[in-house]
Amino acid sequence: MKTAINHVKIFDGYKVLTDDGALLFDESGILALGEGEFEADTVIDGRGKTLLPGLIDSHVHLGWCDGGEGESIALTAYQATQLWQYGITTVRSCVTGSQADILVRDMIDEGKIAGARIVASGRGISITGGHCWMHSHECDTPDEVRKAARTLIRSGADQIKLLATGGMMTKGSKPGAAQLTEEQMRAAVEEAENAGRITSAHCTNLEGAKRAIRAGVRSIEHAQLDEETANMMAEAGTFYSPTIVTRYNIINTTDPALQWMRAKANPGDLERKKKALMLCKEKGITVCAATDGGTNAVTPLGSSLATELKIYTEYGLSCCEALTAATVNGAKLMQIDDAVGSIAVGMQADLALFDGDPTEDITAIENVCMTFQGGTLRWKK
Repeated sequence: MKTAINHVKIFDGYKVLTDDGALLFDESGILALGEGEFEADTVIDGRGKTLLPGLIDSHVHLGWCDGGEGESIALTAYQATQLWQYGITTVRSCVTGSQADILVRDMIDEGKIAGARIVASGRGISITGGHCWMHSHECDTPDEVRKAARTLIRSGADQIKLLATGGMMTKGSKPGAAQLTEEQMRAAVEEAENAGRITSAHCTNLEGAKRAIRAGVRSIEHAQLDEETANMMAEAGTFYSPTIVTRYNIINTTDPALQWMRAKANPGDLERKKKALMLCKEKGITVCAATDGGTNAVTPLGSSLATELKIYTEYGLSCCEALTAATVNGAKLMQIDDAVGSIAVGMQADLALFDGDPTEDITAIENVCMTFQGGTLRWKK
């Protein structure tokens, strides 16, 4: 069934194409792009609205719970449908502690259930007793890492997630401690690249980030970059997932149950995150909007993406730069930009329609009125 959205402002993932555009699509993808109006089975009046590619959160944790894999699978399947109300059609799941994200991804891809697109990791790779050890393969040598990476690839992981440093979420873990070595991470990168998979590294200190960059890891998560590290990333073509909203929420939480986590954070972290974002802008490092959502109440899954984008604009990105981070940049990171992340004829019709204009006022990103995935209406206000 063909759908047309007429008289709508269109942001294609890179720039505003038109203030009075028309888009024609069906379940096979985007069929035509033009000005004014198209005829279709379903016609939507886009006046006063803005059309974007479906949003992409490049760092979430699906199915994160205290139960077993069955509970994690059920939670992941539920979360995959809840993302649509925020205009999100794709997420990169960066460790679940089980294979729940892989199993749910497969069910979605096979049409057994409906849900947002998932780029899945399964379990992570950490040192013994390292950050997120309870959700990871614990490895202490390059050969152990290599075997763990091969095991994850056999299980169907799209991504190998490496825990390069300590972190906020693991009690007893020091965020400033480097953990996986460069040689260990290089073993994972080699296996991932041989199998056509991607890699990412949790890094909350610069030594861990530098090791990961030298090892060839595709994306750096969380790190508060300095000039030297940013130069290394720019030269290597490394992607950056800032996840600023999580640190912001940790620093500002008043929840008594989360004060142990707040005690690890430094209010100066946010200034360093701002500097990192501006270094990326200056040096042409690709920023991918990411939240770390789903691990606990600190950063809710879905709604936190809007907050992350607002922080980007407060820290110096334009609204359009922030939206690019949440669309085509994430698709490039995940190597799926030939199908999603932008609006063009032949692309999958993953689309989000907003009341107002988030290209001029980023707060309008909260005003989702419709979300389409694969040309099918999945959520309507």
